[in-house]
Amino acid sequence: MSGFISFKQRMVFFLSEIVKVPLLHARWLNTLSFLENCGARKIAACEHPLLVKEEILKHAAEEFRHAHYLKKQIVRVESVPMESYDIVYLLGGMATYHYLSLLDLRVSSYLKRLYLEKSKIKEISYLLVTYAIECRAEELYPIYDQILRMSKSRVAVKSILLEEKEHLEEMKRGIDRIEGGWDLAKEVCSLESCLCEK
Repeated sequence: MSGFISFKQRMVFFLSEIVKVPLLHARWLNTLSFLENCGARKIAACEHPLLVKEEILKHAAEEFRHAHYLKKQIVRVESVPMESYDIVYLLGGMATYHYLSLLDLRVSSYLKRLYLEKSKIKEISYLLVTYAIECRAEELYPIYDQILRMSKSRVAVKSILLEEKEHLEEMKRGIDRIEGGWDLAKEVCSLESCLCEK
């Protein structure tokens, strides 16, 4: 289809326009910070109270660090403080607020329809949701990084990009261990894609 514009093309246009306007760029950084923070809190909520794997601790810590790092970058583009994740300081409105929660809910519902054991749903849901989010990050952060460098912005996201790649590889290894894991991952990425579009 000649009239079809890919997600990547739309993001290039969207982010190129955003970095030109300091207040929008600041809200974009705050939005990314909010999403990284949400992800970190969701990872922490998945932990067993006693049987905590090192990779989960590391992943949650890195996501919290990303949220903090992005929040600190705001002053590089805008002097207006954005001390909270109030909706006026985010892009995407209510869809942003509910993005990860809705994805969690939809994935859990999908897995329940497959009659998986309740104890397995939480673990598999964590892997699949995180995989979908890391796939999105792998697509989004390089675009943003390139636009930042082209516009000679004082903001940098290269360190986040490298850690997100590592997280994605961890999730791939986890999905390899699930029976039919890649069919499930494909379905979950489709669910995430619908929410991302909003």
